[in-house]
Amino acid sequence: MIRLLVSLLFILNFLVVSAQQEDPVDANVNRQFWLDFNTRRSLDSIHELSGFVGYRSISPHLFDKFLVVPTYNIIHTKSPKFMNLEKPLISSFHLGAGLYYTNNKYEPDNFEFRLMQGLKFFLPSIDMIPLKNYVRLEERFQKTFDGSYWNASFRFRYKISTVIEWKKHLFSFNKGLYIPMSVEFFFNLKKADRFNDVIRITPGLGYKFNEEWKAEFYVSYHYSQNTSEDDDSTNDFVFRLRIYKKSIQKKPPVFNTKEEDLKELIE
Repeated sequence: MIRLLVSLLFILNFLVVSAQQEDPVDANVNRQFWLDFNTRRSLDSIHELSGFVGYRSISPHLFDKFLVVPTYNIIHTKSPKFMNLEKPLISSFHLGAGLYYTNNKYEPDNFEFRLMQGLKFFLPSIDMIPLKNYVRLEERFQKTFDGSYWNASFRFRYKISTVIEWKKHLFSFNKGLYIPMSVEFFFNLKKADRFNDVIRITPGLGYKFNEEWKAEFYVSYHYSQNTSEDDDSTNDFVFRLRIYKKSIQKKPPVFNTKEEDLKELIE
């Protein structure tokens, strides 16, 4: 496990260093490099805390971004009685906040404070492929350090995600390779001055080491609008390494099946 993580970190660091050596020639087509550490801890059977800290850079080297995003999760284990469903329709509710600091190389720095509320639910699985839907509302408050005022914006986000087993397992998915994939859409109710995402298409490759650790590497496409004063839109190819550390106080799933093991992989 340690060797694989070190190798992935070395590759990502090489890409970031290479990016920082380039001059900003064309900022409409970029390569971004994201690294984040994710953690989760259960408080009781239905409440948990989660979140991540991250670093992001870009080629041409226009900025470095640092972020901290904590989240409070409420797990939904029962459906309303009148629906008479074996499993809950809504799997969880989420309340969160985020701090984003962007150190721009050629423009004033930018700070964003973000609030978010959302819910997750699964569509009926097709041949053991779980489809998780994540809908959330975000309130964004940005401040550019150029003497300007705070800018407030609002948006909806909708993401559908799944995982595919690399090799079929008869009973449970305890460790091994898997393929995470997602598509996310952004609907801006009120646009921000910058960083207005439109769509993200995200295929990846993951490895579950045990019940506590896993890592995922993505190569994804992002399309954004109003990214800066000079660029109205950008097409970004994002290389992202996500490392996950789950609390060892993990509770057993309500429905202890292989399908639930796969659902546990989807963030």
